[in-house]
Amino acid sequence: MTRILTAVLLIPFIVCLVLWAPSYLLAAVQIAITEAALWEFFRLAEGSGARVVRVPGYAFASAIAVLSLTGPISVWLLTAVVLFLLVLLGSAMLYHRELAGFLVSVSSTLLGVFYVAVPLSLLVWVCVRPGGLGRLVILFGLVVVWTGDTAAFFVGRTWGQHKLAPRISPGKTWEGSAASLVSAILASLLFSRFFGREIGYSEAGLLAAVINVAAQVGDLAESALKRSAGVKDSSQLVPGHGGVLDRIDALLFAAPVLWYYWLWKAS
Repeated sequence: MTRILTAVLLIPFIVCLVLWAPSYLLAAVQIAITEAALWEFFRLAEGSGARVVRVPGYAFASAIAVLSLTGPISVWLLTAVVLFLLVLLGSAMLYHRELAGFLVSVSSTLLGVFYVAVPLSLLVWVCVRPGGLGRLVILFGLVVVWTGDTAAFFVGRTWGQHKLAPRISPGKTWEGSAASLVSAILASLLFSRFFGREIGYSEAGLLAAVINVAAQVGDLAESALKRSAGVKDSSQLVPGHGGVLDRIDALLFAAPVLWYYWLWKAS
């Protein structure tokens, strides 16, 4: 019941943000989500034995969110990568005075920032493009991811018999995975029919299939991170759903697909 209530409250809020929120509000929400998810990732990394460099990680995650509102994305991302690496390497040397775990520390911090902050920034960057197409594309992606995730959860629990990846996530089944893919494609066709005339049926179905596969891989990737840290959920920040990272794991892998699609559509 808590899971359903949380979804009922959050989904309309997110949809309103995507469709109508000004860029500064999108950036503010993105920073809040990024920092919460990055905090969870750092907890997982530390649970696996790494000693992350938190302050530079948090700072550059926020910087990437702000930079996503300005200029060509390749320029700000390259700039952020170079600066972040310089600061991170210097900070890690000070943090580990004997250089014990230096490589693991730097790698874990770098992975956390780019695993969480960059995909979310891609979504906001697409969302704030002029003309409104970007907002439509992001809403399409959210509908596809949410529908697939919901179908996988309920079908897997009810009829799932064959384990998809028992070593990583014992609860996931092939039946749930198939239901996720089919429901995502059906949702994309309905979306195209009622909301997205710019996205044809065949185009919508193909895009939904790619997004769904990426989303399922993202879900498994986060499960592997949690398994490595020996925890069930990334945190308990979202009532009934676990942590923020548990809620956006699929979207993080779907984000590059949506970004490339928008680049192709807008060209």
